[in-house]
Amino acid sequence: MDKKIKLLIEKYSDNELLLNRLVVSAFAQFNNIEVGEGFLMQYVEKTDENLLSDIEILSKQCSVEDVISVFELAIPKNEKTTNGAVYTPKYIRDYIVEQITHSIKKPLSDCLCADISCGCGAFLYTLVETIHSHSGVSYRNILHHLYGVDISTTSIGRAKIMLALVALFNGETVCESDFNLYVGDSLTFDFMGMQGISENHGLDIVVGNPPYVRSKHINPETKQKLPLWSTSKVGNADLYIPFFEIGMSVLNENGLLGYITVNTFFKSINARVLRNYFADNNLSLSIIDFGQQLVFKKKLAYTCLTFLSKQCSDTILYVKANIADVEAHNNFVYSRIKYDSLDNHRGWHLNRSEVLDNIKLIENAGEALGDKYIIKNGIATLANDVFIFRSTRSDGTYYYLTRDNVEYAIEKGICRDIIKPNIIKSEDEICEKGEKIISPYDAQCNVISEDFFIENYPCAYRYLQTCRNVLDARDKGEREYEAWYAFGRTQAIADTGKKLLFPYMSDMPHFIYTSQKDMMIYCGYAIYNESETELLFLKRVLESSVFDYYMKNTSKPYSTGYYSYAKNYVKSFGIYPFTEKQKQHLLSLTSKEEIDRYIRDIYKIAM
Repeated sequence: MDKKIKLLIEKYSDNELLLNRLVVSAFAQFNNIEVGEGFLMQYVEKTDENLLSDIEILSKQCSVEDVISVFELAIPKNEKTTNGAVYTPKYIRDYIVEQITHSIKKPLSDCLCADISCGCGAFLYTLVETIHSHSGVSYRNILHHLYGVDISTTSIGRAKIMLALVALFNGETVCESDFNLYVGDSLTFDFMGMQGISENHGLDIVVGNPPYVRSKHINPETKQKLPLWSTSKVGNADLYIPFFEIGMSVLNENGLLGYITVNTFFKSINARVLRNYFADNNLSLSIIDFGQQLVFKKKLAYTCLTFLSKQCSDTILYVKANIADVEAHNNFVYSRIKYDSLDNHRGWHLNRSEVLDNIKLIENAGEALGDKYIIKNGIATLANDVFIFRSTRSDGTYYYLTRDNVEYAIEKGICRDIIKPNIIKSEDEICEKGEKIISPYDAQCNVISEDFFIENYPCAYRYLQTCRNVLDARDKGEREYEAWYAFGRTQAIADTGKKLLFPYMSDMPHFIYTSQKDMMIYCGYAIYNESETELLFLKRVLESSVFDYYMKNTSKPYSTGYYSYAKNYVKSFGIYPFTEKQKQHLLSLTSKEEIDRYIRDIYKIAM
């Protein structure tokens, strides 16, 4: 978007009425049309000279899509966070609406359509244009069949303006009474209580981009409403999750739903009930998965298109697609995946049939990694930059650290070695990238008393006192700690032993062996075992192409080409029951190619 226009939006961000007047006047000027009577008349009152000059700037390029972009950009940042408002690209809207309208059996002119989280009305605009082009029905009559609900009064007002501008561009004038757009919370909105929808036994078409608000950002008032829906009744559901259920609840028996949402519901813990909902109701579900590609360029969200109906089906249709193919409206070859082959609790593996067969072979090859070995997370101090440091120098008694250009001596007796698995790629880097951590715990992993701390480690105590404000601010200052200098969480404090270190995410498997039993870890994971030989054998298996293949087809992808290595994703990898002779043979191999070939043969998979 032009920089001048962005500055205009910023200029009028605190004056909703003036921004609306600016947009209406600029649209009329750009399209050389006159606003007469009707809904838009309220936005063309006489304006001052400053607004006229700004209208001139905006009117250089002011199509309907430009209006949508301006309105979406004008949404306050805090509202985007709490309401999950985000602009949906035109090609996505076009594709969803095209697929739905192509499949609906009822004449489009008779269909009742809705976006139940409509924002500024982008999907509604796409519906109006599509229905008009297919049926020739007037825009005003289409609006009578079009419903929109949003929690934002500002967004609903702008949706009305945008739709009124569309009608005006096509020679029609609409009034307030022509709109079925409502300010409301779809979690509690009574769609079926509306006469038109009730007489139609529900909506024929529901499309949209449900609000993506992570559980931790949902406001308390909204959280109280989530239990009204079975899919968000338990756990910490993200806000988009119940919108599947809401959409299906307001569809009639032959209705169709099309959404763009994040694809986390395939595997996330908080979407277990949603997966059960799809499977238990045998809903007809088609998914176009964008994987690690970013549809919303400035928002790190991994998305998919979902199409649902109440027609019973025992399979999901799934395809992983390139964004460019959707833009080009190319046809896709879907894989059919039976609901009863999916694990609703652990998460869905969605892929081509040959890949799913390989995953099944791998997971059934032997005992699951998470059952056979101990996998632990690192510590959580909630103030790593306070407790963890790289020593600038040392002597017989102290390590020295520098903070805010001040050097502090820290007694060696209160420090432990610590490593960050996220940043190391080989055993040689352990010493090079190893750090120290101030650990105010005794041999039994209990927090040492303040008197003992002051008497035995006065320098470390004085240093932590200089950071007291940082430590007190952890957990928003609301949690009562055992001691003000305790770690944020007790996890992993007692973990010791030989281990394989691995990161939270990676582009390829990296498992680093260390025999340093007392070395702590943070920002990563470790697999513990007392046998060095066993860990070195396991390292060979987990760094193989078989494990890499498994992760890239079952784990959460990121746009950088990395994949999540969270415990939840690695733990189900099957460990083939190698004999001791096979383990020794594997350890004797010297090249990566030999190791990969041997493990592929053991697992009997073709990649």
